[in-house]
Amino acid sequence: GFELYVEMLDQAVAELRSAGGEERTDEEVRVDSDISAYVPSSYVPYEAAKIDVHRRIAGARAPGELRALADELRDRFGPMPEPVSSLLELGRLRIELAKAGAAVAEVRGGRFSATPIELDANAVGAIRKRIPEAIYETRTKTLALRVEDDPATRLAQVVELTEALGVSSP
Repeated sequence: GFELYVEMLDQAVAELRSAGGEERTDEEVRVDSDISAYVPSSYVPYEAAKIDVHRRIAGARAPGELRALADELRDRFGPMPEPVSSLLELGRLRIELAKAGAAVAEVRGGRFSATPIELDANAVGAIRKRIPEAIYETRTKTLALRVEDDPATRLAQVVELTEALGVSSP
């Protein structure tokens, strides 16, 4: 599911740019995780609508755009199943991490890391106050956290760490 999302994300962003779409002011962030995040056919039965959802998530530049999409999906198709909520959450994380300067965010071997993120001592202190287990490696500009094996718990941990970065959401 996630590999398809990443592929569609890359394709949608390329299409937006080639169609004369607005250039992003922030860099693209590659989010790599095994969290089940997709639009199931049982929720959105129309292939064109599913592709449109993926494109809109890929093209979102602010968390508010994703909230509006979530509201629209609930209005059109009813309560969102967990994979759709996770897909929107990953989109939000991508936006927030891009604002913090990250280029890659991934989960490998029970550890989430986002790099490169430039943090000063005050920012690291604020993050560590909220999440004592968080680690910032100055040399590699990597923010990391040991995460649980359960995908839902892992996603919640990554969300909390991203929110601890203090990036404002328009």
